[in-house]
Amino acid sequence: MQARIKNPVMLIPGSVQALLALDKSTEAADVPYVTRKLIHLRASQINNCSLCVDMHARELKKAGEKDERIFALAAWRETPYFTDAERAALALAEAGTR
Repeated sequence: MQARIKNPVMLIPGSVQALLALDKSTEAADVPYVTRKLIHLRASQINNCSLCVDMHARELKKAGEKDERIFALAAWRETPYFTDAERAALALAEAGTR
C-alpha cells in the first residue's frame, strides 16, 4: 500500500519545531502525560503515519497504559475507556488534525 501523501511534518519547513512547541505548551498547561500521548497516537492514526502510531503506542505501553485503551483509541467515542477530559482533548486533537 502506498501512502496518499507524504507526511507533511517531513515536508514543511518548521513543522517539527511547531509540533514540539505545541507539545511543550500542553505540558506547561499540566495536560497529563498519558493524555498527551493519546493525542499524539490519535493524530498519528488520522495522518496514517505507521511509524508514529508504533512509536506512540509503545510510549503509552511504557507509561503503563492498558492494551484495551490503546486498541480502542480509533473508536474512542464509542468506548467507555476514556475520561471526559481525555474525550475533550481527543475531540480537539481530531479537529486540529483534520
